[in-house]
Amino acid sequence: MKYSEEPFQVYSVSDIIDLIKSGYGREAKMKEIITERLVLREFRESDYDDLFEFLSQLENDEFEGYPGITYENGREHLQYRVGSEEFYAIELKESGKVIGNIYCGNRDFEAKEVGYIINKKYQKKGYASEALSAVIEKAFEAGVHRIFAECDPRNTCSWKLLEKVGLEREAHFKQNIYFKKDENGNPKWKDTFVYAMVNNLYLG
Repeated sequence: MKYSEEPFQVYSVSDIIDLIKSGYGREAKMKEIITERLVLREFRESDYDDLFEFLSQLENDEFEGYPGITYENGREHLQYRVGSEEFYAIELKESGKVIGNIYCGNRDFEAKEVGYIINKKYQKKGYASEALSAVIEKAFEAGVHRIFAECDPRNTCSWKLLEKVGLEREAHFKQNIYFKKDENGNPKWKDTFVYAMVNNLYLG
């Protein structure tokens, strides 16, 4: 038997954790989705400036805020996107700029929950519907049974987008959730719309 003469690489526990986080030894499962104007792909470390640009626009957003986000502490939002199979970076074909992201997370009973953020400079150009439609189609082709999304009823642009791509309103939950508290520490309760679509196209 012939043994390799290559020396063993010794890793510390922290080294192993870092390797796991970086995706070492893991085959990439997310495949790019190409649309007319967009490339939907995994996030990369080099996307940080573009990511920070659109997340910082939401620092004090009424519907989805990132309070206290700075260029220094904002990298944590990139770290859990890089290597994730649930976040698609929305890249413009023409320039390579990342203008937002689509979230498509696994849920029970063969369902996925979707969400989206688009850089405010690129809104009202059809990019969100183009990206979201493509992700939903890919999920249904893969056998997902149900796609759903939740949004604030006051966020008219959000629920109109969901309706545009074919989701239907299933529920209106009254004061079921909060993300912020008032100056006295009391929850600022919010309503929620639930939209969904069932896979009737790719049941095979």
